[in-house]
Amino acid sequence: MAGPGSGVFAFSVLGSGRYGTFFWGESRSVLERVLYAAVRAIDPEPLWLELDPSRSGAEEPGPVGLDWIPSDHVFLVDSPSAARPQSGVARMSVLHLLHADESDEAIRRLSDFVRLPPIAQEIIGQVEPGQRHRALAVANSDRVRAMYPETVDGVRPIVTSLLDAPIIPVLAAQGTPGPGRMAFDFVFEVRASGLNHWREGSLLPEKAPRGAGVHVGTAIPLWSIPGLDAAFASTPGRK
Repeated sequence: MAGPGSGVFAFSVLGSGRYGTFFWGESRSVLERVLYAAVRAIDPEPLWLELDPSRSGAEEPGPVGLDWIPSDHVFLVDSPSAARPQSGVARMSVLHLLHADESDEAIRRLSDFVRLPPIAQEIIGQVEPGQRHRALAVANSDRVRAMYPETVDGVRPIVTSLLDAPIIPVLAAQGTPGPGRMAFDFVFEVRASGLNHWREGSLLPEKAPRGAGVHVGTAIPLWSIPGLDAAFASTPGRK
């Protein structure tokens, strides 16, 4: 399998540790196909959260519209406000939910968890205790960008709460995001003008963990990534 040290970048490396991943670019259709290939490489049965699916913006149907994701693994949020993070809970309120001798780390984890939006808590509730990490694709995350913190310190507790769940979050956002994206372990810009020209596109790493075999600032041709070709092969009207 391609991975660190092989000389070939493979999406499976995104699931090789406690990592959160953020993809961004200008083509929503390309982003959705990249997101699909990425989570499938991590988890053969990924979970998929679609934000505001009724809005247009993609050139053609994405993985949900094409029924590539089983319906019981798909979560739809019609109103972006439903994905809004919740207000913090006072430390004393959290202590009522824990044993008196719980560590500061346990208190921190619960406090961060209750700040997650209800839809995230619902998804986490479906992951059985002791189960392997499940990949969660979050499509169209740009549609809730204004509701979330803009800083790394503000975003990282959200990422950590999902990793603790255990969920491996992989987000895709159209347009240029803010500095908060650097709270994720992997950050990639997807450079491609559209579905018909995806093979001419590239993946530009902006951030990657040390030892992951990903060279920040060095573009990776999309055509060279194992498994990505299949995510573009089933485009309607193309054989």
